[in-house]
This record gives sequence, C-alpha cells and structure tokens, in this order.
Amino acid sequence: MDVKNVSNKTDNSVKLIHMNTTDTQKVVQKYLQVLGIDPEATLIYIQLLILGPSSALQLSKATSVSRTQTYRHIEQLQAYGLVSAEQLSYGTLFRSLPLQNIESLIASREAETADLKQDLGAMTQSLELLVGSNGPKSTTAHYYGKGGLKQVNWNLTRATKEFRVYETAHLNEHFDKAFARRCSEQFVNRRLTSYDLTNATSVVGKDIEPFEPSRVHYRHIDPEILKIGFEMYVYDDTVTLIDYKPKEPHATEIHHQALASMMRQQFDAMWNIAEPLEIS
Repeated sequence: MDVKNVSNKTDNSVKLIHMNTTDTQKVVQKYLQVLGIDPEATLIYIQLLILGPSSALQLSKATSVSRTQTYRHIEQLQAYGLVSAEQLSYGTLFRSLPLQNIESLIASREAETADLKQDLGAMTQSLELLVGSNGPKSTTAHYYGKGGLKQVNWNLTRATKEFRVYETAHLNEHFDKAFARRCSEQFVNRRLTSYDLTNATSVVGKDIEPFEPSRVHYRHIDPEILKIGFEMYVYDDTVTLIDYKPKEPHATEIHHQALASMMRQQFDAMWNIAEPLEIS
C-alpha cells in the first residue's frame, strides 16, 4: 500500500510501515547516511530483509551491485551490527539483524559530540594563542544560502551577555521551526538578554517561544524614521548584516571592536525614541 492511501495517520513510524519498497528504501537510506552508512550498503540491508538469509552472489544479483562491492558493504553492515554471517558447508549466508542495533552507535556518536563540544573552547583558545599578537585585529566572513544564514544565527547564541537586533521577521519565519526553537533554547540556557528593534507593531509570544520574558525586549520604530530592510545583529565585537530576500541569501559577519561599539551607540539612540511593545 502506498503512503498516499493511508488516511488520518500522522505518525511517521506508521506511515513508514505503509510505504512501498522504493519509498521505504529512500527513507532508510537517508536515515542511515547520516551515520555514514553507504546508500548501496543500505540497499543490500533492505534486500536481506526482503529475501531472508542470502549469499553474496544472490545479493549482488538482486541489487545490481558488484560482488566485490557487495562484500565491502556487508563488512560495513557487520561493523554496525546490522548483518551476521553463517558459515555453511556450501558457502556463507548473511542474515539481517534488527535496525535497533544501531542504537549503541547513536549513543556513541552522542558521547563523541558531547566530547567535541566540551573540547571546543580549549581548541579555540589554543588557536588564539597560536595566532597571538600577529593575528588580525578585525576580520570579515561571508556566508551564503540558508545553511550559511543558519550558521550566523547560531553564532548569535554565543554572545556574551546580550545582543541587539534590527529585526525584519522572527526566526521561525526565516527557518524551519525546529532550528528556530533550538536557537531560542540556547538564548534561554545562556541567559542572554535581547533587544529587538522592529517595524512590526505587535509581538506574539508563541512565535518566539521559548523565551524568558524578563530578558526579551521589543520596541517598535516608525518606518518613517527608520525602515528596516534587512537584519543586523550587534553583539560583543561583532556586527552581522543579513539579507534574506535574494534567491541566494547571504550574510556578512564583521568582527571589529570599534565598529561594534559605534553600532551599539546608534542602535541605542534608535531604541530610546522607539515605542516599547508588549509580548502578547
């Protein structure tokens, strides 16, 4: 049964059960690729599920993958705990093992990621010491596409205590809700105070959740005084300019202490004549 024929079922796991083989293959391939498993290896794994215990030759014919490559992919699947081998008098049969076996791999990756995050600060300090006084006093970085714009928004979560924003729209209007929420969670976790200057006349709480009311401040600036055509972030020694409108959106991130100080003063001047907005 094709997934289109499934009615009133929104749970992804239920939908997957009703997918045809091709759709299921694509979904599983995409999922396992994140873990570094080759798409052809995933295809072999799916065929093992369908065919049952099989030889390398049978799998090669079923998947149109060469025997040499089939053996290589089987070794990878064995390393991930997804395939077992049984030596018989007439050859070797391979069996699929439950997909749940990769849970330990996921747990291991999570631990590795936690270690990397923990070591990131020390690595950054080491590189700064390596550069020393010969390093540049100011730098400019350019980011392109939605991926680049996500990066500069994530960089904002690293602000020391506070940040200022000339806002054109909320994060969830620019990006998927999951990413917008992760950024908001970081703002809350790091106890950052934000000052958002906007041409909008209202702010709805559900559009910026989660947030700490005492640390989130909005003010309306009349577009006759200042029309905010693109976003600007000011924090620490950084000024970030973001243009979301072109087909190829881009951002420029400038690290310059004097410039950031001047832009903070300009922002505060606009802030002082703007009207406070209540978050409803």
